[in-house]
Amino acid sequence: MKQIKVGVGVGLWRFGLPAPETIASVAERAEEWGIDSFWLSDHLLAPTPELDVVATLSLIASRTSKLRLGPSVYLLNLRHPLIVAKSFASLDYLARGRIVMAVGTGANLDDYAACGVPLEGRGARLDEGIEILRKVWLAPQVSFAGKFYQFDNVTIDPRPVRRPNNDFGTIDLWIGGQSKGALMRTARLGDGYFASFQTPDEFADHMRQIRDYARGYGRENARIESGLILRCRISTSKKRALEEVDPKLWRLGQVDGDAVLKRSAYGSPDDVIETMQKYVAAGLDKFVLWPLATPEDWPRQMELIGREVASHYIKMAA
Repeated sequence: MKQIKVGVGVGLWRFGLPAPETIASVAERAEEWGIDSFWLSDHLLAPTPELDVVATLSLIASRTSKLRLGPSVYLLNLRHPLIVAKSFASLDYLARGRIVMAVGTGANLDDYAACGVPLEGRGARLDEGIEILRKVWLAPQVSFAGKFYQFDNVTIDPRPVRRPNNDFGTIDLWIGGQSKGALMRTARLGDGYFASFQTPDEFADHMRQIRDYARGYGRENARIESGLILRCRISTSKKRALEEVDPKLWRLGQVDGDAVLKRSAYGSPDDVIETMQKYVAAGLDKFVLWPLATPEDWPRQMELIGREVASHYIKMAA
């Protein structure tokens, strides 16, 4: 049986930030619990505090040895791609080749206005950014002449560890989003598809579209992986899980509470695994469970995800 990998989402701190030492100690224990990866949300302007991705992943990298680490998703087109390339190449060096990136355009248009980045051409700007990352991560003395970025003879050193697992040889670049543009970008440029808060049927349909688009781009045999973020709350039952969290906070800004619950995993560990199995049946084998928790119960929720869910799939694969 192929192992189902279970990572955890860190961020979206709607209930408040855990202390730095709490984040570090949870990261240290996560490998023991069976958690595969840590993913950090990226927001500039948010209604609640948000930690910087590179700074926080550096902390986690310094306290772990096996966890894969990455942003979900990184707003690449808000930054100059050469600066991003340098930051994540350095992270990959410090983490000994454990960095993976999910990139996208994001949903908060105010971030673009604050950074002086025009909304027009967001997708094309992201495409250029992806191309630049791959070029400067693979070779020295790179030049580029695009619509948004131009430079000559740039070398990033150290460069990331070469990746044999994907078709491009660089840090894995997964594409987030669910628009037609995001699906086409995944098919054309992505090492993987990073979905967020989707039902099993929605996920299966998006992967079908990506495979169809990939054939059109001549990538019918490309290695395009997939992962999914799900909100998560583990308790003794579904009823108890819902009681433990303010219903308004389940929505995380969305209006339809029932629609949110259809795209969440909650209840007992068995309930959570039962929900995940519906996605497994649709072809998904990489999950990012995002605990809905206060700073006080966040460590316990992370431990439950590891010990009761991630470890379950490790045992099943063995």
